[in-house]
Amino acid sequence: MKNVFILMLGLVAGTASFARTVDHKTPETSLSITSDQRIKLVVGQENNTATVTLRDTEGHVLYNSNVSLRNGLLQTFNINELSAGTYQLAVAIGSDVVVKTFVIDDQPAQKLVAFRS
Repeated sequence: MKNVFILMLGLVAGTASFARTVDHKTPETSLSITSDQRIKLVVGQENNTATVTLRDTEGHVLYNSNVSLRNGLLQTFNINELSAGTYQLAVAIGSDVVVKTFVIDDQPAQKLVAFRS
């Protein structure tokens, strides 16, 4: 199995927050990479639903789900089987959409993952 190396200046603590400030209060949303090649998505509580979508470089939808945020959301994505490339994870809550881009780069004997801002 390939080792995971995380290349992101802002991920020193192991998380990257991408919450946005808007007129109404939206739940806090964050991403992190775990040591077992998974991306962890956390969204705070809200009396609403969210649409979570994962797309590849060409815009093909790899995952799409509507989820309740009544108790918040903690979801993990296994990226071990994804090939090298650029991916986008989007969370849509009402009319607000937060998109986070990450890159997977295969190198000999290792897999590198980096978030882009």
